[in-house]
Amino acid sequence: MISYPGCWARGRQEVGDLSAPFLALLCGVGLYRIALRSVILTSVPHPPFTERKQAQELEVQKSLKRAAAAAPVAPAGTPADGRPAKKAATGLKSTNAAAAPSIPDEYLPPNKVLFLQKLPADANQEMLSGLFGRFDGFKEVRMVPGRKGIAFVEYEHQEGAISAKEAMAGAVLVTGADPIKVTYQRQ
Repeated sequence: MISYPGCWARGRQEVGDLSAPFLALLCGVGLYRIALRSVILTSVPHPPFTERKQAQELEVQKSLKRAAAAAPVAPAGTPADGRPAKKAATGLKSTNAAAAPSIPDEYLPPNKVLFLQKLPADANQEMLSGLFGRFDGFKEVRMVPGRKGIAFVEYEHQEGAISAKEAMAGAVLVTGADPIKVTYQRQ
């Protein structure tokens, strides 16, 4: 068996009982496969072909980079798919139920303002002032225009609001009506 230093594989290749001059001829011609005396020679592409292929791939990559550079640049914060990103909410709070805090009304921290719900349709500012005015630090009752059944009661101090909430929660203002719901205002 003859070992011939490198024509196709750039190393040593075992080629059977072929002569060295014949292998030199094959290397010079750049043949890729030859079957001779049950020996199959498989070559690596000829170096100039490899260089051409690499040059073509490099050109393709450069053209892709040029196309990407020529494309309009998305503003900062825009996702790669070109759609505008959602902006952070500023200003007024959302009325979306999914965006609302997850704390139930009954567990809100105490503050100076009470939020009244499920008020009877005939409830007015004078009636609520009479009921909630008996607690220390009462300041005012605010009815919500255009919304029946809700109101706000404000106190000077948090202690007055706490005692009013404990005393009035579940109270029935009109016979046959539902009990009112008294909670602290969301901050």
